[in-house]
Amino acid sequence: MSQEPQTPVGPGPKGPQLDDMLDSLMGWNRSFIRTLKDGFLKPEEVAGAILQQESSSYANPIRLLVFLFGIYMTLTVFMVGPDAQNVEAFTPAAPEVLNAWLIAQGSSLEEVNEVWSFWLQIMIWPIMVISSLPYALLFKAYAPGRTLYGAVLVYLTTINTMTAAQILLTLVLAIFMDNAASVALGLLMVMVLYFYITGRVIYAHYARTLTGTILKLFSFVLLTPVTIVITLLLQVLTFDQVMEHRFDLNVSDIIELRGDTAP
Repeated sequence: MSQEPQTPVGPGPKGPQLDDMLDSLMGWNRSFIRTLKDGFLKPEEVAGAILQQESSSYANPIRLLVFLFGIYMTLTVFMVGPDAQNVEAFTPAAPEVLNAWLIAQGSSLEEVNEVWSFWLQIMIWPIMVISSLPYALLFKAYAPGRTLYGAVLVYLTTINTMTAAQILLTLVLAIFMDNAASVALGLLMVMVLYFYITGRVIYAHYARTLTGTILKLFSFVLLTPVTIVITLLLQVLTFDQVMEHRFDLNVSDIIELRGDTAP
């Protein structure tokens, strides 16, 4: 009985690659690395792509912000400790004093920290958006014909580069100093980098002369203390509302706790 020739089976598809998974999950692939690299080396080009609505070359600034900010917050908690986001950050009193006072009020430090941590994770994004809005409004004011959403995305291209640099600097500085100092010094250094990057974006897309660039950049410098105050006030306001409505506590009493005795 004769046998018919068999057609050799082809190798078939290779299957999905890691880039495909990242692209399907986050909308990124190789553009992620390119966005960060050009954010350092050619920030005006990244901003120009945003303004020209060229979305194929670079990662979406909002998605990139979520990713980088998540890494930075995790790194901060790991290096500084959870106290930076706990109730202890609002009072000079020792934790055992605060705990004793809270127990007298019908709760405990562990319970209060758990609730506050939950609400802080929810409110950190609205707080960041509100405190950052003045920067986006400045970009909008310097180009009134462009959309506010475009101004927000341009701002995010600068803040994403700053966040990526802060992550790297914090890790490097931690080799030479304690963790808390590395976080603080890293923040100071990237502020200088942020204004340099913002200056290049302004010069390329928002000013016609070097003098105009310097003046407009100076307005960003002046705005920084304002945004810091807004951030702190919003955090305290959020803390006050959580303590009042969840535990019936007065936030001023927590802030005024002193030393090793409760009021």
